[in-house]
Formats: sequence, structure tokens, C-alpha cells
Amino acid sequence: MNLVILLEGDAAGGGCYRLTDYRAEHIRTILRAREGDRVEVGLLNGSLGTAQISSLSDDEVELTCEVLHSPQGLPTTDLVCALPRPQTLKKVLITCGMMGIRHLYLIRANRVEKSYYQSPLTQPENQLPFLIEGLSQGKLTRLPQVTVHDRFKVFFEDTFPRVESTESGTGCKLLASIDALQNMSDLFDASIDRVTIAIGPEGGWVPFEIDLMTQAGFQPFVLGRWVLRVETAIVSALGQLDLLRMSS
Repeated sequence: MNLVILLEGDAAGGGCYRLTDYRAEHIRTILRAREGDRVEVGLLNGSLGTAQISSLSDDEVELTCEVLHSPQGLPTTDLVCALPRPQTLKKVLITCGMMGIRHLYLIRANRVEKSYYQSPLTQPENQLPFLIEGLSQGKLTRLPQVTVHDRFKVFFEDTFPRVESTESGTGCKLLASIDALQNMSDLFDASIDRVTIAIGPEGGWVPFEIDLMTQAGFQPFVLGRWVLRVETAIVSALGQLDLLRMSS
């Protein structure tokens, strides 16, 4: 835990926050902090800064926020991901929090098991702990938005275009495909304000899905020569994108 995420329900008034859960345990046993020590904190969807441990017991840690500042603005990155199996989805949610995804669209694909839609992880309240874990790791506070879509064609022909119509600036839509001929660097330039990356199921997209996405403006790119797991492909794509942004 590189950043202690503070929630609205933790507030005790006067800039004080009381923790009684795994965060308090982490401060006591992993950080081995003592009263008077300082820890890095972030208010969910808000400021970053430091807090002093004003009291510490076996049951509770009380923090007093000292220096808070607005987090640095993140580039806009959205992720379209074929709904993976629940254990993989946990990793995807953590990664989205850790690597600054604005919006995660979980969609149905031909090679997605219907039973995945019955998973408790499709519910926002069950996604929150994994998103917060990612924020803590990446030292970020902006909570990704997660939506689930069970109609593939409707998503790409109606839902996503409506979202795009409300956006400003220049966007780029990328489709990870092992059969693509271009690299991400061939498709990205410094004028792009926001990027959407589509990652398919481990069995891959079927031809109909690829055709529909390319008609919707998604450009295929290759991540490398390897066949990757979903969670690995996401990290690889986001890492490449961040390096391109840093060098542009």
C-alpha cells in the first residue's frame, strides 16, 4: 500500500480520519508506524498529501491530514475489455485503478462465458475494494468508472458513439490484435487528447467482432509476438501508451 486511501465515511471532523479496517492493520504491522509518524494519504476522488498519526491502538488508527494538494491531471485513457472470468476481473480492476483508467467498459463477446455475467463482481459495490487497492498501489485517487454491457453490437453501434459525441479534443481508438501489422507507435501522436484501448477475451475476438470494431474506428495494433493473458495484455498496452505519451 503506497498510499492510504481515505473515504468519506472515515472522516471524524477537523481534518481527522479514523481507520479501523485493513488500512489500520497495514499501518500498524506493515509500515510499523507509531504515533507522530507521517503517512502518504489520498482522499478518494480528491486531494493527495500527508497525514500525521495522532493516535494508534490495536483497534483504531487516527490520522490528521496536514498537507493536501490537487493531484496532477492524468491523460484520458479508457479501456474496453471483454468481460473476463471473475478471478481475472479482480486483477483487471486493480490494474485500472493503478494505471489511471478513466472508464472501464466490460462488454460481452462471442468467447465470453454467459455465467461471468452472474458474478457478484459485476456489481459496483464489489468492484470498489479492488479499484481502491489499485489506487493505493499507483498513488492515485480518481476512481475509475466501470460499466457492464451485455450487447456487443449495441455497444459499438449506439452506446459508445453516444459517449464519443460528448467528448472534446482528438481521440484515438486502438484494438489489440496479434494479427495486426502496425505497432501502437505507428498510430499515436502528440495531438491525441484521449485514447481508448480494446482488449479481447483470451480466446480472441471473432471476425464479426473485429469487423464491427474497425467500422467503429478502432485501429488494430500488435502488442508483441506473444499470446498474452487478458490482465497481462492490459498492462502491456497501458505501459506502451504511457511511454509514448512521455516521449511525445
